Amino acid sequence: MQKLIVIANLGRVRPVKFKPAGEDPQDKAHLCEVPGSTVELRPQSITQVVTDRVGRFRQSGSHEQQGGMSYGEEHHLQAELAHQALERIAGTIGDIVASAGYPAWRLVFPQELLPSLRKALPAAAALALSEVVTGDLTQLPLAELEKRFLNGH
Repeated sequence: MQKLIVIANLGRVRPVKFKPAGEDPQDKAHLCEVPGSTVELRPQSITQVVTDRVGRFRQSGSHEQQGGMSYGEEHHLQAELAHQALERIAGTIGDIVASAGYPAWRLVFPQELLPSLRKALPAAAALALSEVVTGDLTQLPLAELEKRFLNGH
């Protein structure tokens, strides 16, 4: 069992640590969240970055002059914002894994963005990655996470 599980999506990183069973028979293996370790990284929306809307705008000249119109474009802004959010998530995950001393760790992340995240992870964190589980489990309670990940312990 990996001692570190990082559960993430584009807006949240939630690291969870594995605590093995103790010598007391009542002390079972469990997962615990480090207080203050959950990081909220909401991706910017286009309305926060761009103040006007896609549409027709004058090409040049004053308002009184007759002239042509051009169409405004977003120039792949949505994709760029998603890429920036992914880079921030990868950097945050890299920092969490580094602060834990690069143990073997498990990543839980949505399938559609997983290949991009794996490319964006810092090299040392990517080398220590031992297992990937797909899905968005950032909102699951700790008891549900224990049911999913501690079956054999």
